[in-house]
Amino acid sequence: MSGHAKPKLLVLICVLTAAAIAFRAQAQPVPSPAVQSPTPGPPAAAAAETAPGCKTLAKASAGGASVVQAAEESLQHKSWQAEGGEIQFAVKSLVAIPADASVVVCFRWQSKSESKADFIEKLPSRLELSSDGKLLKVTTAVPSDLGPKPSDVATALPLVPLAEVRILAIDNKKKELAADASTAIGITYPLGGLILALAAVALGFGVLYIAVVRRVTHPGILQANWLLRIISTPSGFASLSQFQIVLWTFVVAASAVYVMSLSGQLIQITNGMLVLLGIAGLAGIGAKAHSEALGASAEATAATAAAAKAAADIEAAQKAAEAAVPPTDPVAAARVAAANNVAATQAAAQGAIAAATKARANALKDPPPNQIPRWSDLIVNESIKDDGTRTREIDVARFQMLLFTLITAVFVLMNVITTYVIPEISTGFQTLLGISNGVYMGSKIVQRS
Repeated sequence: MSGHAKPKLLVLICVLTAAAIAFRAQAQPVPSPAVQSPTPGPPAAAAAETAPGCKTLAKASAGGASVVQAAEESLQHKSWQAEGGEIQFAVKSLVAIPADASVVVCFRWQSKSESKADFIEKLPSRLELSSDGKLLKVTTAVPSDLGPKPSDVATALPLVPLAEVRILAIDNKKKELAADASTAIGITYPLGGLILALAAVALGFGVLYIAVVRRVTHPGILQANWLLRIISTPSGFASLSQFQIVLWTFVVAASAVYVMSLSGQLIQITNGMLVLLGIAGLAGIGAKAHSEALGASAEATAATAAAAKAAADIEAAQKAAEAAVPPTDPVAAARVAAANNVAATQAAAQGAIAAATKARANALKDPPPNQIPRWSDLIVNESIKDDGTRTREIDVARFQMLLFTLITAVFVLMNVITTYVIPEISTGFQTLLGISNGVYMGSKIVQRS
C-alpha cells in the first residue's frame, strides 16, 4: 500500500467507528417499567380510601337523619349555648346506626359567604343509642376556639351569632356515613346572661322597695332598712319564713333568667327546685297561720281577762257598799272590812292582768313605735307572757333552718353559674330542708310567740 493511501484508510476507519458508536447509542433499548427506578408516590394511608369526616360533602338522602328537640332534664333542651358549655342533640335516623359507629360533632360559624371556615371537630362526652339504633343522643361541649366571627355571620338576635353543627355517625366497617344531621345553635355569652339576671333581680327588689316605701307606715318598721321592711311581720319582727320565701324566689328567678338567656328556651324548672319552693311556701303559710292563731288567742285571753276584771270590779263594789255601812258588831265590821280589802285587791290584780293581755293583743296587731325589726330576729325568739314580761333566747331551730337554707342557695347559684343549667336538688337535701323547716314550725307552735 502506498504511503499516501494510509492516511485515507485511517480516516475511513475513524468515520466508520464513530458511525457505529452513534448507531449503537441510538439503538440501545429503554429499560422496562419493571426495572425502572421507583418514583416517589403517595403514602399507603393516603392511597387507601379516606374515611368520612367533617370535610365530607353532605348529600341529600331519603334515608337520612335529622336533629329533633329532645334532651334530658339534667341538660334542659337548648337552642343556644355558651362556649365551653355542654349541649345535647337527639339525632333521629330512618336507618339503624351501628352500635360501634364513631361519632364526631363538627362546629363552625354559620356564614352566608361561599368561602366558609373549616369545621372544628369535637368528640362527644356521652352517647346514648336506642335499642333499634334509630335515635342517638349526643352530648358534647361547644368548642371555645371557634375563632373570630366572619363579618356576615348569621344571627338569631343581634347579640346571638349562629354556629353550624354537623353530627356524623361513621360506620367503621363500611367506611361510610351511617347518619349525617345538621342544625344550628346560637352562641351566647355568660356575662350577658349574668347582666340580665342581675337586672331581673334589681327590678324585683325595685318593685318591693316602692311597695314598702309607699305602703308601710309603722314608725318602728320605717326605722329599719328596706330589706328588713320587706320581711317584717305586722308585729314588727323580721320573719325567717318570709326571708326564706324571698330568698328562694330571687334564686329561682335569677337562675331561670340566666339559663334562659344562655339557652334560648323557656327551660323546665327541675323538680328539686319546685320542692324547695314548696317547702318555703308551706313554712311561710304555716308561720302566717300560727301568727293569726296567736293573735286570736291573745284576743280571747284579753276578753277573758276583761270579763274577770269586770266580775272582780262588781265584787269589789259590792264589798265596798257593805263596808260603807259597817255592822255595829265589831267582829262583823272587821269581817266586812277585810272582805272589802280582799275584793279591792283582786279587782286591782285582775285589772292589771286585763291591761297586760289587752296590750299584748294590741301589740300583735299594732306594735309599739319602738318595735324595730332587726336581723337578729331571724334566730332570736321573743316570748311575751300574759303579764307583759318579755323573754329572749337564741332559737337553734331557727339557726338550723337559716344555715341549711343559705348553704343550699349558694350551692344552687354556683352550679347555675358554672354549668349553665338549673341543677336537680338531691333527695337528701330536699329531706334535710324539709326536716329543718318542720322543726322550725314545731318550735313556733310550742312557743307562745
